[in-house]
Amino acid sequence: MSEELRDIILNGFLVYPSNGKFIVKKEAVPESNFTIEAKECDSYGQAIEFAIEMLKKPRILKWSGVVRYNRGLGIEYKNLSFIESENYEQACEVAKLQVEDFFKNQKVIISEIKVRLKSK
Repeated sequence: MSEELRDIILNGFLVYPSNGKFIVKKEAVPESNFTIEAKECDSYGQAIEFAIEMLKKPRILKWSGVVRYNRGLGIEYKNLSFIESENYEQACEVAKLQVEDFFKNQKVIISEIKVRLKSK
């Protein structure tokens, strides 16, 4: 089995025949949580190529964030705007920029910035 075919299978892609065509579908698995609806392809080769393309394509994920801060009144929390990025590290950077922009020219102590994958 080729390495690409192995990656397709392990990442939740399904390829199966239906009415003379080949259907490609993607289910969520722990390593790759995005899904795609069924796509019809004319041949098995086209179906595999489509799955490989989808696997290599960067995924934009939605993240939510919260900042914990103190401006002299005790600990306060603020929800951040939704963040879109390809990975956790990028989401943290965007969250940090949002916090800096929101609190510019204010005396606050930032205690914590949390970012997590937004549930569907």
